[in-house]
Amino acid sequence: MPAKAGMENRGSQGPVYFLLFSLASILIVQMLIGWVWGPTTHSSLHTVSVVESKADISFPISGIITFKEKVLLAPCAGFVYYNINGGQRVPVDKELAIISASPLEKEAKTEGNGTAGAEASLQRFKGWFWGEEREEGQDRGHAHLSPIHEEVKIYAPEPGLVSLNFEGLEGFGPQGGFPYFSAKELQDKVCPADSLRSGDRVCRSQPLLKIIDNYYWYYSVVLPRDPGQLIAEKPKVKFYFSFAPETPVWGEQVELKENDTDGTLLVTWRIDREIPGLYNQRCCKAEIVYEEKPGVLVPKSALVEAGEKQGVYYLEKGAVHFREIELLLEKGEDVFIKSWDGQQRIIANPESVKEGQRFRW
Repeated sequence: MPAKAGMENRGSQGPVYFLLFSLASILIVQMLIGWVWGPTTHSSLHTVSVVESKADISFPISGIITFKEKVLLAPCAGFVYYNINGGQRVPVDKELAIISASPLEKEAKTEGNGTAGAEASLQRFKGWFWGEEREEGQDRGHAHLSPIHEEVKIYAPEPGLVSLNFEGLEGFGPQGGFPYFSAKELQDKVCPADSLRSGDRVCRSQPLLKIIDNYYWYYSVVLPRDPGQLIAEKPKVKFYFSFAPETPVWGEQVELKENDTDGTLLVTWRIDREIPGLYNQRCCKAEIVYEEKPGVLVPKSALVEAGEKQGVYYLEKGAVHFREIELLLEKGEDVFIKSWDGQQRIIANPESVKEGQRFRW
């Protein structure tokens, strides 16, 4: 009898052992899946930190750059040859160019053989002989005549940056008044940049080059009343110019007038920071920064729509939450949203999660 009872007990314990073994196997499988799937899920979730910064609130505008500049005119007709390049800074009395009565290249080529060399010598003699009838006593600061080669040398009357370009705006600036043109007037009145090259023939009183005092430069615009009034109230504003978009410069307001015809504002700022290539600029676009707002910069991909609300998903204590945001401005592939409190992380790929989902971290 006892042996039979032992066999019955072992038979009844068999299903219990099987059940326990099955439960243990399921737990082990779940743990293995968690080990494998957990890191995969985490690696597909991209988050960004909530970092406070400031956004520039700006207004795009077109305007005109002017300088204090001096235009040097040709004292006589002839062929001009430059000894300097555009953009070069020169001291006073620096030799800038010469004007020759005949092309120098032609003269250099003909001096190589006998007949041509004799003709060149005769030409130089005639230049010296007839040079007695030319004006004498010219200021060395502007031009100097060489009777042997019949050349007029042009010297810098003042130090500055040399420019060989002319756009028809040389009369404007701090000495001649600032230009205020509408966008249409800019197209109609401003000429394409024109310049001479060495060897070109010039006439008497033709512009040869200009010397720019670029320690200060000026930017003049026509602003609409909105947001022109807000911009004009500030004595200094920040600019980002189209030819140097990564370089901020500050301008100090030096002139403010109101247009009686349409109520627009005519404003000029003085800027004291040099930008490479500035001397070649005249009509250009800029962003006028007139306000800075605090906020958070996040990827544009982080934005989600929940009904009529726009917001972002963020992680807090391992759980996904939705938060409505106020969009301030767009900056390329990012957006600037109104600040919030807390150290949460914003989910940059919200399509891979849903609100309320939890993650083990």
